Amino acid sequence: MGGRRRVRALGTTVIAALAVASAAQLAGGAAIASTAAVPKAMVGCWHRHVPGVPGLTGPGVWLMRIKSGELLAYTPGTRKCAGQPDFTATVAAAGSHLTIGSVPVCPTKGLYTWRASANTLTLQAKADKSCAPRRLLFSGVWKKT
Repeated sequence: MGGRRRVRALGTTVIAALAVASAAQLAGGAAIASTAAVPKAMVGCWHRHVPGVPGLTGPGVWLMRIKSGELLAYTPGTRKCAGQPDFTATVAAAGSHLTIGSVPVCPTKGLYTWRASANTLTLQAKADKSCAPRRLLFSGVWKKT
């Protein structure tokens, strides 16, 4: 009987350890999600005419949808912020600064300042010299769609 008690005790210990690890992971995941949130004024679907990104795309109206921790970009010709985006990137705001994560043509992050009103979102590159395509696409005045 002593062997059964040890096995039962070991099983209880393993289950308890898994429960603690799962709770810690969930708490960490919640912390990450809350720090990746963006201000309400930034959330939504936005559009902007981009003069063109040399070597990548001609001029046209791009759409972007910003939601908590994520930016979805839609190429010219897309009518609404739905369906499959052309690409996605992570976003995180801290005060008046917005960090846009890597995009398909740039493996680095870019730092932007942002300002929002009821119907406009203005992004200005602050530190994104290594990625001209991202800078050309996102810097400017976006209008709420």
